[in-house]
Amino acid sequence: MYPIPEVLSLTSNNKPSSYIPVRNKGNDFAWDIITGLVLSHALRKQIKQYEFDQFRNDCKLLLQSKLIDSPNFWDVINRMYFTEESICKISPLFLLFKVQRQGEKKKDIGAANFRMSDLFSNLMGDLILKDELVQKHNFIEHEILTIFGNKLEKYDVDAAREQAYLPYLSHAFQSDLSFLAIRPQYLLQELTNLLKLYAFAYCSQLSLNIKDWKCEQPVSKPLYFILDTEKASSERTQPQRYGYRLLVDTFEQVFPVLSALENLQFDEYKCPLWQVYQDIINYADQDRLLTDINTYLEIFIVDRIGQTRLEQHQQAASTSEAFQQIIDLAIEQFKVSTSSRHEINGKYTRALKELCSDFIQSRGRSGQVLVLNQDQLMLLTNISIGNKDKLLMNDLMREFERRGFYLDKQSQQALVDFYERMGNVARMSDSGDAVYVRKTI
Repeated sequence: MYPIPEVLSLTSNNKPSSYIPVRNKGNDFAWDIITGLVLSHALRKQIKQYEFDQFRNDCKLLLQSKLIDSPNFWDVINRMYFTEESICKISPLFLLFKVQRQGEKKKDIGAANFRMSDLFSNLMGDLILKDELVQKHNFIEHEILTIFGNKLEKYDVDAAREQAYLPYLSHAFQSDLSFLAIRPQYLLQELTNLLKLYAFAYCSQLSLNIKDWKCEQPVSKPLYFILDTEKASSERTQPQRYGYRLLVDTFEQVFPVLSALENLQFDEYKCPLWQVYQDIINYADQDRLLTDINTYLEIFIVDRIGQTRLEQHQQAASTSEAFQQIIDLAIEQFKVSTSSRHEINGKYTRALKELCSDFIQSRGRSGQVLVLNQDQLMLLTNISIGNKDKLLMNDLMREFERRGFYLDKQSQQALVDFYERMGNVARMSDSGDAVYVRKTI
């Protein structure tokens, strides 16, 4: 049972939530650094105080000692692997160079990058990539990796600090990361793109689920895209009704609702809103808890909205009703235009929109729409098929939707045409109904 305190207390300011990676400022994400942080967490490995120039010099000394008959060959090796850090193309392990830890977190890694990597760490849960990205290398690459491997250290990840807000998306991410890990070259090529895909999926699905806290667990919510090669049309009901506009409207509620959640966190281990609600309505002493929440709400109204609003307020008759009032009032406080909170929430909304900008396009009279380009489609296709040889088209669409990406019938047909041009479609019946899609790797 989630711990309920004897008295609910109102914090002086709305706190940013760990369940969202953006803040009202300071959202400059460096995806190469984030990728390194995520990989370090997944492997439970790190590297400390080992500069790239020192690494290159160590490689030079070792390889020259083994290539005595060709002392000048080092110049070739240096150009091949160490010019502009081309070494990173050998193995994903070398991404750890970008996130070296020296005692405390290094300031130059950036708070925004740590926030984003924490999001993926929470999605990962207890997943560990144990195979250490084994792949084939030539003699020189093997020696270089050996030197680097000797500098790697294990580190223990702190115990989870929060329960997954979107368990279904967490399970999908763990599956997809494991799929890439047994294909190190593909992981090296696509890991950053996978993280960008899931950053969007998480923020969009969190937004769509943010007010559906009465459910026992969140589920994937419809959010419709079109292919970037398609023409947008205002007559397409699903992309218009359950697309860009719906998403942006829900962005406005994310920070207010999560700020209310922060006031309901009574332990170091954080829980999502839907879990807190379940614990509150199942709490043994409902009368005491209801009195406590009603008192809290009156203090909240006076402090955040005003005395006049308190005169219109009616006390809740149940903890469920009281919980609804907590959320409604949390949103209402940000609508007071004379308050700085209104401006701050606008910054959070814009930060979320900017984070999702890779999936947004302006299409003339149709306005802005959500789109998937060919690279995103191929990555989605490969991770959705996963370790299977092929998937029936309908099953593939279910896998897209499990990750938060929905296509209407028109876009699905355009996608089949795209697959046929790629040559990874097999039709198993004369009618063409049984369409199977194969991976491209």
